[in-house]
Amino acid sequence: MKKAKKKQVETKQRKTYTLDDKASAKRYYLIGLTLQEISKLINAPVRTIEKWQIAENWKQLRETNQIHSKALDLYVSGKTYKEIATLLNKSTATVWRYLTTAKNERTNGIK
Repeated sequence: MKKAKKKQVETKQRKTYTLDDKASAKRYYLIGLTLQEISKLINAPVRTIEKWQIAENWKQLRETNQIHSKALDLYVSGKTYKEIATLLNKSTATVWRYLTTAKNERTNGIK
């Protein structure tokens, strides 16, 4: 009985992504694009982007940015801290923190 020779399987080289690719993906995600749309834009598999999202907790960042800007919009429209807290179902201290963060982001963005 002859022994069959094993064929050597060539290992496929993985594509590496730069930090710029990752930062772009994060920026697109925070803007509101889906993982599939981001995948097409930066030419990376959806699963890779999903792993980045999970590892760096992008989902929480997206949600808090929306809440901060919503709280600031309500404040600018004339609502009190207590009214905003009731609308967002948060405490007044949390609303104060959201507004402080949102105001700082706006002033830093203008400079």
